Amino acid sequence: MKKSLLSATFLAQTTIGLLMATQSGFAASLVPELTAPSAAIEAKASVEPEVLAPDAVELAALYYYAKEGQMGRVEREKKRLALKFPGFVEPEDLFQPEPEFSVDETPLWQLYEADDFAGIEAAITQLALDNPGWQPSRDFRDKLARRKLRFDMTAAQTAGDTAQVMALGKALDPQAEMEVDLLWTLISACRSQGQTEAMVPVYQGILFRNSGSELPDDVIMTTLQMAVQDFPAKELRKVIALLSAKPELADRMKDLTLDLIRRDVADFAADEAGVVETPAPEAVLAVRRSADLGHIRPDQTLLGWYYLKLDRLDDAETWFRKAFDDEPQIESLKGLTLTLDRANKRDQAFALVSTHLDLLADKADTFLDILSYPFQTGSEATIDPKLAAIYAKAIQSSQSADHAVLIGWYAYNGRQFDAAKAWFAKSAEWKVGEDSVKGMALSAVQMKDAAEVEALKTRFGDTYPEVFAGLKKAVAPKGGSAGTVGEPARDNQARYVVSFRNKRYGDCLADLERLAARGNLSAEAQLIRGWCHLELNHLAEARAAFQFALAGNVAKGDDALYGLGLSLLRARMTGDLEALLASRPLSETRAKELRAEMLWQKAESAFNNKDYEITLANLNARLESAPEPVGMTQMRAWAHYHLGNMKQSRTIFAELNQIVDDPANRRGLAAIQDRMGIKQ
Repeated sequence: MKKSLLSATFLAQTTIGLLMATQSGFAASLVPELTAPSAAIEAKASVEPEVLAPDAVELAALYYYAKEGQMGRVEREKKRLALKFPGFVEPEDLFQPEPEFSVDETPLWQLYEADDFAGIEAAITQLALDNPGWQPSRDFRDKLARRKLRFDMTAAQTAGDTAQVMALGKALDPQAEMEVDLLWTLISACRSQGQTEAMVPVYQGILFRNSGSELPDDVIMTTLQMAVQDFPAKELRKVIALLSAKPELADRMKDLTLDLIRRDVADFAADEAGVVETPAPEAVLAVRRSADLGHIRPDQTLLGWYYLKLDRLDDAETWFRKAFDDEPQIESLKGLTLTLDRANKRDQAFALVSTHLDLLADKADTFLDILSYPFQTGSEATIDPKLAAIYAKAIQSSQSADHAVLIGWYAYNGRQFDAAKAWFAKSAEWKVGEDSVKGMALSAVQMKDAAEVEALKTRFGDTYPEVFAGLKKAVAPKGGSAGTVGEPARDNQARYVVSFRNKRYGDCLADLERLAARGNLSAEAQLIRGWCHLELNHLAEARAAFQFALAGNVAKGDDALYGLGLSLLRARMTGDLEALLASRPLSETRAKELRAEMLWQKAESAFNNKDYEITLANLNARLESAPEPVGMTQMRAWAHYHLGNMKQSRTIFAELNQIVDDPANRRGLAAIQDRMGIKQ
């Protein structure tokens, strides 16, 4: 029973299209790197004399980063102190809890159970007013943060906002997280955005944990089943070998055999570079047996792609047709029409698509070549208005200049000159070519619009002189029984735009890559490409796209420049950002925002490098245009401290302590008093 459930899960979630999407971009390894401590380092540590414990000055940065919640820096600072002071132990008050009061938190827990987060904030405010100095217990705060994280991740998942799921998922620790469904949600979000490498630490955190903290076998099996969608079978077999040390789990993992075989076949079928080995005959036989005996449609479709890769068109058609006849679905329709087209049976392919238009939905641009069959130049067939509308929408969704020209000529030959002119103009908008210019000019001639002809000649005459040389000899089309062709819809957006607005950044980038392959990427498209890469933290790719957009004189130049500035900031390339702001105009608000963050990064870097004068210079420059948060002011005080400016440092900490009751301020004052020899 377990085996059938696992297989059903795999087949419900996996198609060749999904596997094709993940195969080409796979780079990371799912197998964890196992490293052992250096014997030389251990030997050295055992003989070196003990060094004194760090003083308040040495601990200042550690407390500062702990206060700011910068856990990565806390860990690095602890490592630095441990190297300098062997035997170093983290201070007990590093994360000193706030004093707690005897206040009944029952109303808070009632609101907590109702997921009424706004009500909780209001109740906390009221309790704090009634009990000066009170704060919620640490238990409540920790559980509230977790409850809200789950609520927000679930809401983002329901809304299809996978980018937000990924952003929220950064708060999870894959190695320690016990609510594994949240990690699975994060994996699904990464998959939808095409972020295979981002999945790796999540998978590793579930599958490989320290002894005593392992997750149940059921969780491991479900996670491995998910991994079949995301990693090559060769990689998964290495993982299984590592996990097989546990006999019971090793026995259960045998149920994955057929799924791994499926993955082998799918990897081969999706491999465009020709680097994946052909599956062994027994592997293909296992999939065929499953497809024949179980009438499993995904297996039938998988075999169709496999045989299509081998160019065995009769076999491919057989399997795609079995899957499609059993239950018409977009994946088997795509495979079947592609097979028929390759076999020079385009009329059959078109007949199949035209009788299943309802299946196409928002995937119609995948079938552009087949849908164009009756629109070929010279055709006088009367076309179903529904088909014409779907073809037109698919053209705009994919921004195909060639197909816009094709429908334009169909309209022209049917003497629908307004529609023809509009489609030729749309084609030229996406990619200017001789056909689109000729179509616009001939349409203007037939409409007796001499002014338009002259305008077109002024724009394109030098590039396409032969177009305008032959206009006087142009003969009007005879017309015929051609169906009505509408003009391009003004509100019909490209699919990549729709994906971007719905925060499906992976889908958006995939659509843009297809456009780029046709050499049809406008500056505006490059701008959206940059924002997608930035949202997914692909900083180098984001910078390149924003630079392309700027070079192409994108209409929203301020957006492109701002995006480029943000990508430089995230990469901490403050020097490049400074040069950019000096060379290109940017709106005052955005320039101020970027400059403030740049100065903060420079101050932080200088502080870490113990260059305290530069730290103060950058903080002072930032303060001229933006308010200074408490954390930055504390850094200012410590910079003065290290420079020996005790009076200034003491004044800053004292003033801060009057505004914010913060242990960090008291530690600063204590360190100053100790250094100045002042007894309390």
